[in-house]
Amino acid sequence: MSRELQRATLFFKYIREEHAHHIEMLERGKQQLLEALKYVKVDPNAQPRQQNQQQSTPPQQQPAEPEKPPVPDDVAADVKKLYKKIVQETHPDKLAQSDHGQKEREKRVKLYMDAVKAFQASDRDNLVEIALDLELDTGLEVEKIVASLLTRSKALELQIQQVKGSVEWLWMHSDEAKRVEVIKELCRRNGWLYVTDEQIVESVRYASGMHPGTREDVRARARKMMQERRRIT
Repeated sequence: MSRELQRATLFFKYIREEHAHHIEMLERGKQQLLEALKYVKVDPNAQPRQQNQQQSTPPQQQPAEPEKPPVPDDVAADVKKLYKKIVQETHPDKLAQSDHGQKEREKRVKLYMDAVKAFQASDRDNLVEIALDLELDTGLEVEKIVASLLTRSKALELQIQQVKGSVEWLWMHSDEAKRVEVIKELCRRNGWLYVTDEQIVESVRYASGMHPGTREDVRARARKMMQERRRIT
């Protein structure tokens, strides 16, 4: 493996791991934020907001993904050859007769399904990624492999930047005070009636697992006390 290809491969694998981490954090933030909003109750004493207060700042437009470069005339042949190599290693029928363990088979079946989608879309970059994961010889020139890896890396970097600009990411990287402000801002943007600060703090603590009612040790002690009371009576 040439030094240039080695660098591109290592960088791509690093970016892919970073992307997976960011997506995981995004999903966790989304779940916690939705959980917090479930506990936010409208203050019955709050007055409806004025129309000019209800107008929210327009959401910032996310940068569009860069257009894929024009596909060269010879890419179809490359895609077909690469796809056939991947199928030889990942097709479910062939895996049934292989010595691979269950976990490896499941991994390869997933790669096979990804390869089918990539082939149907003539996505050589994705096929190159799958081939490298399988440690297959792509049969492509080094320059083409490096270009594919760089294209994939840039796309993942763009998605990482989009995640970092999301409210879910802000939520996951904020303390309690900042999370309260996030909930308030969501209320303002959606024109909801104001809720009391105490209710918002409670909702944040519930979602973050910091509210006394969400702590397992408190619940465990309560269960123990109930059992002890039943034993005594």
